[in-house]
Amino acid sequence: MRQILITLICAAAAVMLGCVPSLQPFVTEKDAIFEPGLLGTWTKADSKQSATFTKADDGKSYNILATDDDGDPSKLEARLMRLGNDLFLDTTIKEVDDWKGNFAKFHLLPIHLLTKITLEGDTLRYATLDFSWAKELRKQKKLSIRHEVQDDMTVLTAPTKELQEFVRKHAAEKDAFQSPTELKRKK
Repeated sequence: MRQILITLICAAAAVMLGCVPSLQPFVTEKDAIFEPGLLGTWTKADSKQSATFTKADDGKSYNILATDDDGDPSKLEARLMRLGNDLFLDTTIKEVDDWKGNFAKFHLLPIHLLTKITLEGDTLRYATLDFSWAKELRKQKKLSIRHEVQDDMTVLTAPTKELQEFVRKHAAEKDAFQSPTELKRKK
């Protein structure tokens, strides 16, 4: 059963353009901070990609309506934390109602993705933890955190505290995160 779950998670992660998924959250409710500057709609130039951040009912997290380059929407929930000088957003799926049929819904798991963000006025830059970087560390036997490998995908399985220590250790590494994508605040 565990292998089936890992396979499904890896398939979902592959779709997410090379992100490194985690079974456990990177940000707990206790660690979460709220940055009002994230609220609003952010768009990518010459693209249908956008993200609308609203304050969640708990007052410390966000609901995100994200639209990909094809214009397809996804509902996410997110928590923000600061580690050192960096801000990180932990996103997971909010609802599976958009999926047609219960059989598909039974196969979905709420994995967590980590995104390093920079907020400067009306500019939001984000970069996800990079799959290729994690794969290279794994090949060199230097991936120093609990993980599973399925079909060449790395899935982090460590508890939150260890995930945060791992991120803090590697946050400044040039290749740890993908090249940033820039969004502008929609006015």
